[in-house]
Amino acid sequence: MLAALNVVAVGLGVSVFVAIQIANGSAARAFEAGVDVVAGKAQLEVRGTLDDAIFPGIQRSAGVRSATPLIEELATLPDYPGEYLRVLGIDVFTNEPFRIFEIGGEGAGFDLGRWLATPDGIAVSDEFAEQHGLKVGDRVRLMINSHARDFTILFLIPMKNTVAGASGVAIAAMDIGWAQEAFGMRGKLSSVQVLLDDPAHADAVRERLARLAPPDAEVEGPRQRSLQIEKMLGAFQLNLTAMSMVSLLVGTFLIYNTIFASAARRRVEVGILRSLGVTRAEVRTLFLSEALIFGVLGIVAGVVGGAALAEGLTGSVGRTVSSLYVLISIGRPTWEALPFVSAAGLGIGSVLVGAWIPANDAAKADPVEALNHGARMDRFRNGHAVRWALLGVGLLGVALGCCAASLNGAGAWLSFGASFFVLVGFAFFAPGVSAGLGKVAGLARQTMFRLAAENLRRTIHRSGITVAALACAVAMMIGVTVMIYSFRRSVDEWIGRGIVADLYIAPAANEVIGLHSFVPQELMPELEADPAVRAVDTYREVAVRTEAGEPVEVGAVRGADRRNLRFVGGGAGAKMHELFTGGDVVIVTESFAHRHGTREGDVLRLRTPSGIAPMRVAGAYYDYTSDRGLIMIDRRVFDRWWHDPGVNSVAVYLKPGADVAAAAARARKRWGGEGLIVYTNGALRDRILAVFDQTFAVTGVIKVIAVLVAIVGIFLALTALVIEREREIGVLRAIGGSRGQVRGMLLSEAALLGTVASGLGIAAGMCLAMVLTWVVNKAFFGWTIELQWPWGTIAATPVWIVGAAMVAALGPAWQAGRVGIAGTLREE
Repeated sequence: MLAALNVVAVGLGVSVFVAIQIANGSAARAFEAGVDVVAGKAQLEVRGTLDDAIFPGIQRSAGVRSATPLIEELATLPDYPGEYLRVLGIDVFTNEPFRIFEIGGEGAGFDLGRWLATPDGIAVSDEFAEQHGLKVGDRVRLMINSHARDFTILFLIPMKNTVAGASGVAIAAMDIGWAQEAFGMRGKLSSVQVLLDDPAHADAVRERLARLAPPDAEVEGPRQRSLQIEKMLGAFQLNLTAMSMVSLLVGTFLIYNTIFASAARRRVEVGILRSLGVTRAEVRTLFLSEALIFGVLGIVAGVVGGAALAEGLTGSVGRTVSSLYVLISIGRPTWEALPFVSAAGLGIGSVLVGAWIPANDAAKADPVEALNHGARMDRFRNGHAVRWALLGVGLLGVALGCCAASLNGAGAWLSFGASFFVLVGFAFFAPGVSAGLGKVAGLARQTMFRLAAENLRRTIHRSGITVAALACAVAMMIGVTVMIYSFRRSVDEWIGRGIVADLYIAPAANEVIGLHSFVPQELMPELEADPAVRAVDTYREVAVRTEAGEPVEVGAVRGADRRNLRFVGGGAGAKMHELFTGGDVVIVTESFAHRHGTREGDVLRLRTPSGIAPMRVAGAYYDYTSDRGLIMIDRRVFDRWWHDPGVNSVAVYLKPGADVAAAAARARKRWGGEGLIVYTNGALRDRILAVFDQTFAVTGVIKVIAVLVAIVGIFLALTALVIEREREIGVLRAIGGSRGQVRGMLLSEAALLGTVASGLGIAAGMCLAMVLTWVVNKAFFGWTIELQWPWGTIAATPVWIVGAAMVAALGPAWQAGRVGIAGTLREE
């Protein structure tokens, strides 16, 4: 039974780690696969909104072996809600050397005449067709910039083995000319892909192409996009990895308990072996080998469980990445060896670390003492609680130092070090707190409860470790819960300040593919003519580059200052007024300022189609949209530099007394058929918070598993204590103690363990919450979050933790009640 539980404990920790690593890897590989399918074999690409007149010059440029133009756009599928296709407009005459897929597949008879003569003809990936039961000749409806249009499937694109990890990459291809017509891009290109005569001279060719390209275009290798996304996702993935390792940490405590239980069960046997000449090293090896067997079995179980868990977590991680960072499509998890090898290594390491102390302790046991029942616990009566507590104080000091260093730019990863030292520091308080509670509880009148309290004090060697394991799990749960609660409250307040219009109208496609679709140009005049409408604001977001080539996001707002944004350092009114009246002035989000080291008064130099635009920073405001950050600019300034009429969304302000519900209904009736979605203020608030909750869904799974593993530790610890106390329990039964009283004593001890663990865990969790909220979030994402406490959740924690501990103790208590009197008192 102990072996099985140990295998389960190790398996749970390993499975969480494996699943998170697979989910992280699948997200990164999905984006890479998308880049590979689009760019193919290209060695350089010129990206941006390009005039197609640029293509001949690139084609003739020195060092260019061949080039091909490309249209790349996203279209949603009204008949398949939540799904999209990445549509590539290709020139089949120049694209052949670049393409890594075959249109129609090998030997399928690609018909060039039909391809060029069919304006609505497309080829779709065979995975997409198979998923939706489509075949050649079927019609599929695409939503392009709020307009629905039917296309005919002319050919299929075999995707299997085309690109490693390309599962789920939903792509379609069509003739580039017809794509320009369909997407409203006459005379425009998304990119030009380039193959080089000599890749060793790529830098020289890049410089020549940059001189041909417009000022805001990017000239780089396609793989550079993948590297940028990996950097962008780094903090998000590191956070998930760190949380997944908490389960392994808790599992280490359980290994300790199990090996200690094994040593207690075989204590006499070890004494006999030692008296016959078996060395300490051989005894140590005996128990370490036992732990390794448990570990290997647990790792095998964890790998299998992790693969199953990854199926669910990968989708959740993919949705979060698409919402916050970059649009990806994950058909199924990407299976690579590294997550499994890493998990196996960490699993074996945690097993050996957890088993070392009890194995070493068993090896050092004096043979005479080992043959003397009860001496073991007496030896640990006073323990070294004070020394351990002082060590805990020292570790908390180290955590404080890590916090200071991280916030001062020494490295964001130090914030995770601070979190680790907070958990471990409080774990070292467990023996002292357990002994203290045992002393206080020992004043009770009820005999069995007093015995339970005394047992708690006498078994610090076991109870301290058990309390530490459960306290770490509780601390993680409390810390993450408080951080999420504080974050959600901050986001809610931010929504109240920034989302102030009565109605918001945007293409429904943008809920799936991000801000890629535009509202119809006739929408704004019609809204402004509505007698119930007071004002209409617009929003447009574009990805641009700084003069140094760093990618940033610019949001252009048309309309007066109607939002009550909070600015870092104050001065909100003056800074907003300056934004809308002060010429080439911008405001940036707090996360942007943190990521780029931007201060008020700095000048940002942005690449635009009209050249380098110098923009003075009026201030930084609090915002939680994305950790990448945003530059907000007045629409009039945007139009002067970008000459781009597109609008991603519209905010509608109604006149006082106007019926919001009626206005929303009219807008839906008029524009719903155009692929637009209409949100009231309250509905948009709910939608934003729903995305927030989805973002932290994975965190909830990790918290639950960590607590489950810790509760198993209570069972293991009490089972080991029953083994150690068999003689003592036999004596109690011999002098008149009933089975019920013995079981009550064990349940009381479990309640005391749960009480200590919950109290210590809450204290540690509150400190951990401060680190997560004030340090980790600030160091990695640049967000300022106001710490707020969910007192109801915190107050309820001891109730269910103590209850769970007592439930976990039912098995050992039943076992204790069945201890035989004669057998335990017999001496050999």
